[in-house]
Amino acid sequence: MAADADSPTAYPIRSVDRVCDILDTLANSSMGVTLTEVSEATGLPKSSTFRYLSALEARHYVERANDNVSYRLGPAFRPQHTRRISQLAELARPALERLRDKIDETTNLGLLDGTSVVHSVVCESKQMMRLAAHVGDRGYVHATALGKAMAATLPDDRVRSILTAAGMPVITSETITDPDAFLAELGDIRESGYAIDHAENQGGGLCVAAAIQKIGFPAAVSVSAPSSRFTPDQVPAVAKSLQKIAKDLSRQMRS
Repeated sequence: MAADADSPTAYPIRSVDRVCDILDTLANSSMGVTLTEVSEATGLPKSSTFRYLSALEARHYVERANDNVSYRLGPAFRPQHTRRISQLAELARPALERLRDKIDETTNLGLLDGTSVVHSVVCESKQMMRLAAHVGDRGYVHATALGKAMAATLPDDRVRSILTAAGMPVITSETITDPDAFLAELGDIRESGYAIDHAENQGGGLCVAAAIQKIGFPAAVSVSAPSSRFTPDQVPAVAKSLQKIAKDLSRQMRS
């Protein structure tokens, strides 16, 4: 019996199917996939896989992860927010630089991309010993102050979906790895208005973050520093500064 002409499989095109297989493989990963892993998942030779990935990368459907080895979905899949994300980064940088200069610690702007926290702006401390990510670095929602602050703005069912998809791996001995415990902490964050990562993502580090509300996508600003210098008694004052920056950015984005 002939296939229905309206069926999506009526006229299969092998190259299109291969591209879709590659994109599906990347979409199902929160942290990036290596060339070898894409080749194994799709059943394509490495040489062919590389050619497909290179073509997709040139059109911004695929991008290299920060390690320059693995691949992930690119900005072409986020067109609805691309302009506003760029606008937010432009507005945030001066404020984050001023706070960095005031407290001499690293300040950051983070976004939620799928199930990952992505650093969009990093204003590094000028101190020799500092805690600083790089622009484009990705992290887990459950282990970072940025991730917690953004998760606290989301419904619990969406948070659970993120945790299920990304997992809750142990990063340090302080990392929260139980979904219920994480959701309980989000309740506290909603009350206080800021999130803390105390050596949960990196030993010897302390980070504080505040979410930027009502801009159409999850975002947050943070301060990160060695805990030997940035102590818990300093957290309320730093959090207050971050909350002011977040409130100002929300207002500017909506004006």
